[in-house]
Amino acid sequence: MNAIRFTKGHGTENDFVAVPDPDGELDLDAALVARICDRRAGIGADGLIRVVRTAALGERVPPDAAGTEWFMDYRNADGSVAEMCGNGVRVLVAYLLRHALVPAGALEAGLDVGTRGGRKRVTAAPGGWIAVDMGPWTVPGGARALADGYDATVHVHGLHVARPALSLDLGNPHSVVALAAPEELAAADLTRQPAVEPVPVYGTNVELVVPLDAEETAEGPVGRLRMRVHERGVGETRSCGTGACAAALAARVWAGDGAPTRWLVDVPGGTVGVRVLGDGHVELAGPAVLVADGELDAAWLAAQQPAAAR
Repeated sequence: MNAIRFTKGHGTENDFVAVPDPDGELDLDAALVARICDRRAGIGADGLIRVVRTAALGERVPPDAAGTEWFMDYRNADGSVAEMCGNGVRVLVAYLLRHALVPAGALEAGLDVGTRGGRKRVTAAPGGWIAVDMGPWTVPGGARALADGYDATVHVHGLHVARPALSLDLGNPHSVVALAAPEELAAADLTRQPAVEPVPVYGTNVELVVPLDAEETAEGPVGRLRMRVHERGVGETRSCGTGACAAALAARVWAGDGAPTRWLVDVPGGTVGVRVLGDGHVELAGPAVLVADGELDAAWLAAQQPAAAR
């Protein structure tokens, strides 16, 4: 296997290895992705983004992503395939802009990129942030879950009793748990996977949130949350874009009528903004930082192949 170029980047310290593969020629299997993302034996990351032209995927393009030029083929740190990553989309777009793979003013007009969670519209946001229309969201538990405010229970190590959780789907699954105080948030042990009941068929991300006081602005109130997250296939991460959206949406359900449509979510890696749009979509905004470019050594890559293939 030849050397592979990569770029390391992050969105609020949710970090990724972006690998350019415009023509879809690389064979990045789950084991190799996991080794690349390993923080001791590889580059280290919460996930890997294969930057590929949508057309190169052929029949594997999700219907909602058809017609886009670029596709985010996202894998979790354990190599498993993921539908969507909000922080990852921003890093993907920052990569496309830096390498002139899209026009310099693409975000002012709006740029569509493909993901397994469908087509995502990306635009420029104030303060140099990048905003992503994350698309529609659903509450799998339906009207009953909305009325009760929960439809599952989650046991988190470090917390003495199981807590109710509200399930949301943003192209990937989330279980959001409200905590009473920052001290509870700090006490949670997310080095171990929380136990969710009923057990989700495809796993779930678990968000622990503490509601803070809303801020009054000229445009109306802005809600505020503090959040930690355990991502399926990864563990605790410094940030999760879809998780921040799920947390804000759950908080609006719990707050009831008159809840803010705009939220700031504080995560260990920084702050992201969430805006509930009028068309049933939700928008995520935040920074995207490209840290370094590099090359995976050909000899190291060859050593990762199964012995029979060498």
